[in-house]
Amino acid sequence: MSVNFKSLEFGQSYERPFLAKLWGYQSFHAISKGVVTPANTKYIILFVTKDKQQALTQYNDYIDGNMLFWEGEEKHSSDKRVVGADKNQDEIHLFYRETHHSPFVYFARILLTDFQLRGDAPSEFVFRIEMLSSEIDAFKEVREHAAEYKTLDKTEQEQIVVSRLGQGDFRRNVIKLWGSCSVTGLQSVTLLRASHIKPWKNSDNQERLNPFNGLLLIPDYDFLFDRGYIAFKNNGSVIVSQRLSPFARNVFGVDDNLQLRHVFPDNKSYLDFHRTNVFE
Repeated sequence: MSVNFKSLEFGQSYERPFLAKLWGYQSFHAISKGVVTPANTKYIILFVTKDKQQALTQYNDYIDGNMLFWEGEEKHSSDKRVVGADKNQDEIHLFYRETHHSPFVYFARILLTDFQLRGDAPSEFVFRIEMLSSEIDAFKEVREHAAEYKTLDKTEQEQIVVSRLGQGDFRRNVIKLWGSCSVTGLQSVTLLRASHIKPWKNSDNQERLNPFNGLLLIPDYDFLFDRGYIAFKNNGSVIVSQRLSPFARNVFGVDDNLQLRHVFPDNKSYLDFHRTNVFE
């Protein structure tokens, strides 16, 4: 038996029999519980159904934004392991569905942010959905491209590096350019991310600092845009990848009416690159 998640894709639907076969179980009944902890692994797998069959215990489990609110098992058998996941270097992975007798959507790794242990009722847990199918070393790209800016002075080098994380002068200038979320108009800039349109790794040093190569987005849209699940035409209208399942579209609030509030002429070449080279 070899349980791993390398072949699974964020936002895609999977049936328990498929997962059981993939992981080497003889029957899907081995993973029929809400919490599965495969032997000799560092994985905790949650199978969460929002609207459950009436005959089953009615836990209050649901996703709100990028947070999962989950009630633990009635017998509390997994409470301690879930709470100790970070300390014990366990990974918690989420499969979620709205109703029973439907496929689960894979939400990748999630992180515990809050909990309330109870004795006479199911314990309550809150997780942040990481929305990442793999960990990204942001500074790996910085190291790989170091030769491109080694002739710059120290201040310029620092600005290039922090631009990889949407920080420094790049972030300030993107905020100045857009003022609020490029799509929703949300004005709380502390909640927004300055995202490169043409990816940092594909840009030259001038493009890495150019605010017209940036969008100011809420975290969910930043994630989807950065990984090519959504793109924007030069008139600002959205294009949604077929890789994003209908359920994931609903969770992220993505529909065909999404629109950039404005497209600057200098945005267009960057949007062209993103549609051609990042969007799938």
